[in-house]
Amino acid sequence: MATRNRTAVFRKHRDAIKAVRVPDSSLMASGGGPVVEMTSLLNSHRSSSYTPLSTDDPSTSRDALTVGLPPAWVDIAEEITANIQRARMKMAELIKAHSKALMPSFGDGGDDQRQIEVLTQEITNILRRSERRLKELSAHGPSEDSGVQKNVQIFKTSRWNSVRNSQCI
Repeated sequence: MATRNRTAVFRKHRDAIKAVRVPDSSLMASGGGPVVEMTSLLNSHRSSSYTPLSTDDPSTSRDALTVGLPPAWVDIAEEITANIQRARMKMAELIKAHSKALMPSFGDGGDDQRQIEVLTQEITNILRRSERRLKELSAHGPSEDSGVQKNVQIFKTSRWNSVRNSQCI
């Protein structure tokens, strides 16, 4: 499979943006906090779809679309997704540990049993943590995107239930 090294192009775009958009220290000291904005394209790159991001105050830029930080529930949803992935990986390890423990051996199998217990406890802790976070997700008050939040909550709950109810043995 052939690939292209795009490092030089990336550096060229990055350096062009640094040369054009220098942050103003008086704007950063205003206490308004960082704001991410997408500015208009550079004159030399009108045909490309590259849009630089800046942390400048949006009131100083023309033709800029301000993008705020996502709501707090988005972080919770991402954490739940990461926990579900971690639980699935641990379940795969648990399946391997069970099959290894069932193989005939000359030892007492104590190490295998301890590993199974540790993995089981880790999976249980991950699922409990996810359950608490799901409850926090539903506890967030109404917002302008509460419909999206509710859909994400339902989706994450169904994913969590499928992991929780999956058979490991």
